[in-house]
Order: sequence, then C-alpha cells, then structure tokens
Amino acid sequence: MAVTLLAAAAAGCGNADGPSVSPAGSSSTSPASATPGQPSPTNPPPSATSAPPRTAPGATAPTRSAAPNAASARCTVTELRMRLGTGDPGAGNVYYPLRFTNTGHRTCTLDGFPGVSLIRGDGSVIGRPADRQGAGGAPVRLAPGATVEADLHTLNQGVKDGGCWRKPTFLKAYPPGSTDAMTLATANPVVCGDTFDVGAIH
Repeated sequence: MAVTLLAAAAAGCGNADGPSVSPAGSSSTSPASATPGQPSPTNPPPSATSAPPRTAPGATAPTRSAAPNAASARCTVTELRMRLGTGDPGAGNVYYPLRFTNTGHRTCTLDGFPGVSLIRGDGSVIGRPADRQGAGGAPVRLAPGATVEADLHTLNQGVKDGGCWRKPTFLKAYPPGSTDAMTLATANPVVCGDTFDVGAIH
C-alpha cells in the first residue's frame, strides 16, 4: 500500500524542467512577423487616390489654342490680278470699275482706296493721280477666286470746261495698303473736265 502511494505522488509532481502543457482548447499565438513586401497592421498600404498626371520629360503640356484673328492678312500684288471694266456713262458722268481678283490660295483683305495714275508710254504721269471720292468703306475679305472693285470716275467731254487729258498707255494702281504697284495696258479712261476720282474698294 505504501508503494502505491509513493508511485502516485511521483507521477503528480512532474519535472520542473519539462515542457508545460496548455489546457485543452486554449491557444497561445504570438504575433507573426510581416512577410517582406506585405503591409503589416501597423503600416497600412498607401492611399489608392490617383496622383495628378505628370508631363513626360521632354514633352510639352497641351495649351488652349488662341481664337483665330477675325481679319485676314492684306492681299499682296503677287496674289492679285487687275482689270478695267467698260465705262458706264450716265448724266454726264462716266464710271469705270477697276477690279481686283484674288488669284492666290488663301483668303486676304483689301481695305480703303487704291492709288491710281494714268501713264504715258514713256512712263510719265498724265495729269495727276486720282482723288479719293466718298467714304472709306469696310474691309473686304477675298476668298481665292473672289473679285472686288473700286470705281474710277470722270466726266463726259464738254460737260465741264478744261478739255480732256490725252489717252493713257498704261494704268498704274497701288492696291489699298500696298507700296507695290500693278500696271495694266489700256487706253482708258480718258479724263475730261479735269475730273479724275477713285472710290473705296467694295
């Protein structure tokens, strides 16, 4: 009987250096180290909000185009063809349409009065350059192929004293705003009554 009690006591004491056993159903979990490359609970991932786009090196950020200029560039003599229409007499006055046609490939503008002179065969001016007559008018835009005109004005012979100028060999005209002239071979107009005027482009 004494032997049995000693054996039971030895079994109940156990070894102080032996492993401890947790009660059934309990767990003792220590925090695991975060796997490299994975966020930890104390270090949340960066916000998913998109950052503003950046311009790539060497690229230019787009800019808003400026509104096109309403007025086109002035027509040059290289873009124009000049002709003189038939005289239209009426009530002692004679009007000749001096026409300018846009032969270029762009739309251009003429504004105001041309400068017009009648020229002899030797290059000298007959009488004086045409006087400006009437209001200046508004700028006129000429699309390719379009034509505008300015009216040359003189009088019928005998309506006013002063006789008539001699017939020209050439008509020389400076388009409005131009310092370059255009020349047309023509015997018209014959200026009478010392009256020679030009109206604005229309």
